[in-house]
Amino acid sequence: MLIPDHETSVDFLNNEAISNTVVALLRESRERAVTVGIHGDWGAGKSSVLRMIQDAFSEDENVVCLWFNGWTFQGFEDAKTVLIEATITELCRQKSTVGKVEEKGKDLLKRVDLLKLLRHGGGLAFNVITGLPSPDQVELLTGQLSKLREDASNLTGEDVRGGIDKALTFLKPAEEERVTQQIHQFRTEFEALLEEAKVDHLVVLIDDLDRCLPDTAIATLEAIRLFLFVRRSAFVIGADEGMIEYAVRQHFPDLPAMSGPVPYARNYLEKLIQVPFRLPSLGFQETQTYVTLLLAENIVDEHNEAFSTLLAKAKAALNRPWEGAKVTESDVVALSEPHRSSLAQAFLLSQQISPVLAEGTKGNPRQIKRFLNTLLVRKEIAKARGFGESISQSVLAKLMLAEHFQPDFFNVIASQAMASDSGKPEFIRELETALASDDEDLGTETEAKKKARGKSQKKDEAEEPEASKWLEREWLKRWLSIKPVLSDTDLRSYIFVAREKRIVGQAREEHSNSALIEQLCGPKMTVGGLETTVSSLEPAAADEVFNGLREKIAQVPDFSTEPSGFQGMCIVAKHHPRHQASIFSLLSEVGSNRLGIWVVAGWSDIVSDPDAKESLRALLTKWANQNENGTLKRAAAKALSSFGRGR
Repeated sequence: MLIPDHETSVDFLNNEAISNTVVALLRESRERAVTVGIHGDWGAGKSSVLRMIQDAFSEDENVVCLWFNGWTFQGFEDAKTVLIEATITELCRQKSTVGKVEEKGKDLLKRVDLLKLLRHGGGLAFNVITGLPSPDQVELLTGQLSKLREDASNLTGEDVRGGIDKALTFLKPAEEERVTQQIHQFRTEFEALLEEAKVDHLVVLIDDLDRCLPDTAIATLEAIRLFLFVRRSAFVIGADEGMIEYAVRQHFPDLPAMSGPVPYARNYLEKLIQVPFRLPSLGFQETQTYVTLLLAENIVDEHNEAFSTLLAKAKAALNRPWEGAKVTESDVVALSEPHRSSLAQAFLLSQQISPVLAEGTKGNPRQIKRFLNTLLVRKEIAKARGFGESISQSVLAKLMLAEHFQPDFFNVIASQAMASDSGKPEFIRELETALASDDEDLGTETEAKKKARGKSQKKDEAEEPEASKWLEREWLKRWLSIKPVLSDTDLRSYIFVAREKRIVGQAREEHSNSALIEQLCGPKMTVGGLETTVSSLEPAAADEVFNGLREKIAQVPDFSTEPSGFQGMCIVAKHHPRHQASIFSLLSEVGSNRLGIWVVAGWSDIVSDPDAKESLRALLTKWANQNENGTLKRAAAKALSSFGRGR
């Protein structure tokens, strides 16, 4: 009934090209140490790419491919050495029958135990760089010496010698066993272990690092950089860049914001990861194909020979989407004669919802899966309650799109449907009628027509038809265009089955997020004090807050001064960089004659994403070349001349 939501080696996203490229790169670079990054938002398919890489090496006896889940070891006291110990232990387990692997592995683990002495306060990196103890180590040492002094009357010679040895562990930089030499020796012995195990290539796949707390994430990265970065070793790290950059900022709060032309956090990541791969978001056609495959597999079976043929055709189409090739209805219904009707409905559903679903989920595969799972669960709940036959999957899916992506609009539908004896909200009929009429469709009305409506509209916007207000939203017009129409459908059963407050498999926490949205629309001093709260938001919550603010700002008629909520939206984008480009997309939709010069200044502290920077540059160029707003033109030209120098 449900679509599995976990990593898989069955490629529905056409990411095999990326995994094959990574495997080829690793094979070519086996004599060198190399680190590869598989980047993407949560749910983009990173784990599945790692699984495909693992499968590609499974038949190579000279390659040891290990899987390390950073989240599994969240909370361990010494996160730096967990990765090291896990790697050595698993390597010895897989090669236990080869030579003296177990013996050498035990010796190497003893050296790791020595390195653990430096675990306090994250002092390992500090020691390596400076040769001095970290502040936390000094505090620990001071405490030990103070204890010796307080108990001096009861001390034995062994106690004194033990205290001195502990002190020397931290303070003897000139001794043979100082940190840098320990690390060098570790690397030498690790290479010897690989030789003894007859391992031509060690590949460590690190997953879920972006789910870890900042300290754990940084400790794992430091372990890679300081310990295991040796010849014939490769690390493939699946992580959201934004989350890792956030971890760097939290772990090193006193570092400068910038390191040259790029933020320090981004620079840190780029120095560690030599070859980055970013998983692209799914576009409309890709989402449509993905939804079709998921629904079809849920009806038949991935092991069905015909399904394998369908999957191959889908991949071929996705390889060259610009040529217009795609999976057809006949391809889908051919999977199974007994399920022909269900497969046809699945194909039709994918055609109907994919355009809006692709936009709303930003092409995120996990969010798409969760949407479909919620749809399937609600259909089953209706069936179990005895009214499943009255629930149309297409109607349910259309309503869920509004519920998930435009909750304020959905709430109006729900309240009017439940208040009506027929369950048919009158304003839905008004919207559908208005959309069908060119005269009433305000979304396509030209600027000339808007001016022709005269001053009366400006004096009393409250008199404007309700349908006209809703149709100012471009999203809503696209939603209304989805079949079927809803004006003649009793929606009460659909609203009833949607009563639970969990949408697309996750708690929306509507109250708290709505409250935060309102706070971010407040005075600048209040908004500025919310940065810590915003920075700690999980991706889903950040998305909801940002989209809520963007929706509010999109309805503002006057941009001559900074609208309420704009500063809050910028703060969300600052700490969640994937939203930065969306700000400039919003501003680009506003006519130059409606903009004040406030839009030109203040971006240097907000924009860090390279794509967003290019969007800003393009927007400044557009403003500098227009002639509708001379003040904006001059301000944009000045800003453009100093672009990239802090503006």
